[in-house]
This record gives sequence, C-alpha cells and structure tokens, in this order.
Amino acid sequence: MPEVNVDGVNIFYEVRGQGDPLVMIQGYGQYSLQWGSLPDELVRQHRVVLIDNRGTGRSDKPDAPMTIPMLAADVAGVLDALSIDKAHIFGVSMGGLIAQRFAINYPQRVINLILGCTFPGGEHHIQPPADGMRILFDVGYLKSRSPEQLTLETFRFLCSDRFIEENPEAYRYYHRVTMANPTPGYTYKHQAAAIAGEDTWDGLASIRVPTMLIAGTSDRLVPCENSELMSKQIPGAELVLLQDKRHGFYIEAIEPTRTFIDGFIKRHMPE
Repeated sequence: MPEVNVDGVNIFYEVRGQGDPLVMIQGYGQYSLQWGSLPDELVRQHRVVLIDNRGTGRSDKPDAPMTIPMLAADVAGVLDALSIDKAHIFGVSMGGLIAQRFAINYPQRVINLILGCTFPGGEHHIQPPADGMRILFDVGYLKSRSPEQLTLETFRFLCSDRFIEENPEAYRYYHRVTMANPTPGYTYKHQAAAIAGEDTWDGLASIRVPTMLIAGTSDRLVPCENSELMSKQIPGAELVLLQDKRHGFYIEAIEPTRTFIDGFIKRHMPE
C-alpha cells in the first residue's frame, strides 16, 4: 500500500495516469474513494494524485489534534515522496481549505489552484443553514443515527433527490466505500477543531497562481456565497457556479466538472 510517513503518521496516496500532476484533496471526514468516478475522468489528461487525509480512509487514524497547516504539510510530504516539485492542487470543502493553506504556505509548489465548494474560515466563513450544521456538528444528533442513516442523509446533502433516484448505483458505491473505511468519531472532532482554528482570509490576497473556484448554487453545507467572496479576494480568480447543484457537484455533475477543470488547466499551463 503506497504511503508516506509524515511526523509519525502514515499518509495513504494513490497515483493514476501520466502527465502533469493533479493532486485531489477530499473534505471533512471524507477520503479519496468518495470522489466517485471523477478521478477516472481526470486521469485522461493528468497524473492524478489521490490523498487520504490523516484520520480517514486508509491513512493512519491517530486520536490526536490536527490543524489545517498540518494537513497541508501532509500533502507536501506526499509530493516529496513522489519527487514532484510542483502540481495542480484541487480540494473540495475542508480539502479546499487545505488547498488554500497549501497555496499560501508552499506557493512555489502550486501550478494552478482549484477550490471546490469551500470557505476561508474565520469571521468571513458563511455558515450553512441549520440542517447543514446539524449533519456536520451536532454530536447528539449524529450519535442518534445509525451509520446507514447517516450515510444516506449525507449523500442527500451531496446530490439532488432526482439524481439519487435516477442513479441508485452512485449511492450504493458511496455507501460501500464509506462503510469499508469508516471515519472515527474522534477524527470528526479533531477536523472540526482544525476548521474552527483556521482563517485563510488575509492570506488569499497573496495567492498569485491561477485560481478557479467551483460551487453549486444549492449547496446547504458550504453556501456558494463563500466562493463568491473568495473569488474577489484572490487576484484574478475565476468563479464557476453550477446551477442547482449541491455540495457533491463533483459526483452529480462529473462531465461539467471535468470540462471546467481541464479547460482551466489548459488555459493556464506555463509557457
């Protein structure tokens, strides 16, 4: 199993395809298999590097505090292990927060930056509505639900009811990989604390690499207004809003997502 040890924690990674490296970072409590089939689409044009954040998936799951800079350092450790100096960085949700911190702390290692359904933390973080907060952070509610119930409820925040009805195999896959490598409750606690302790807002203006933000207009976990605000703070940033898509736009709208990412990278490849 490919992994690299970063400060005593083994971080799982997987590399697919050839060409310019594209690192994909998942969000809160999620891991790389929960991208669905998007990596299979992106691998046509890129050398895709998938990373399981510490505490999730096939990486070590220590019951210990973590920070967003620590998770960004894990990404740097994977790139070091692969002898990759620079890469395109794509993160969604908390993974987008990690990607922001990576671009701020390791600017020389980023070719292009793609931020999906994410937020800057701190006082500029536009919080989700009550039902989104409950599925994310209400410990009492989460403990009252079975793993199967939570998986389905989470997926309904990711994708529309119509998509789930018309694509039952997408949910069955998500349920299977979620149950195969469940994220411990303490990881959610530590990741929630890491999110609460991060604020990239002032650093966004320092990002000088080409940046694109993608969000769904019906996202009830990370409102798309976060991406709208951030696009004005990052110099020259491009903003893509996918109408009526939810937090898992990368599952429900795979082809538009691939098209926007491939097109953005192609337009901004260094001479």
